[in-house]
Order: sequence, then structure tokens, then C-alpha cells
Amino acid sequence: MANGTNGTGIGWVDVASKAIVQVGFPVVVAGVLLWFMLTKFQSNIMLISERMTNNAEAARQLVATEQQTQTELHLQTIELQSQTALMKQFLELRQRQPQPPP
Repeated sequence: MANGTNGTGIGWVDVASKAIVQVGFPVVVAGVLLWFMLTKFQSNIMLISERMTNNAEAARQLVATEQQTQTELHLQTIELQSQTALMKQFLELRQRQPQPPP
């Protein structure tokens, strides 16, 4: 038969009508909704999984950057302590020198 007809109806409409008659409208609607929700759920889970993978990589990079920053700050703190010690020595030497009269 042409255009998907099978002699008693038009393709999918006939199949849907027979299913509704055999199991009832609420069961067919529930089945269609279940199928729709499962397919959407699967695509959403796949999307969430991909995003979580990307987020994990971004978090790894952030942690690495923070570790580098902490290392650099620690090195700068050591350098500042060294400069402070030198300034204290300089000040002590400067204070030991006799002051010229005004």
C-alpha cells in the first residue's frame, strides 16, 4: 500500500489506535512519557558527566595554580625577611656611627 498504509489505517495512527484500545489510554500515555523521560534523562546524565569531567580538569588546574602562587609567596616572604634583616643591620651600623654636630 502507498504512503505507509496497511489497509485498515494510516501507518502509525493505526498502531497507536490499536495500542490504546488494547491497553488503555492512560497506559499508553504513561509509556510514552516514560520513554520520553528515559531518553531525556540519559542525555542529561551524559551532559552532566561531560561537564563534571571538564570541571574536574578546571579544578586540577586551579589547584596547580594555587600551589604555584603559594610557593611564590613563600619565596617572597623569605626574601623580605632577608631584606628586613639586612635593613636592621644597616640601621644598627648607622646608629653606631657618631653623629656630626649640627
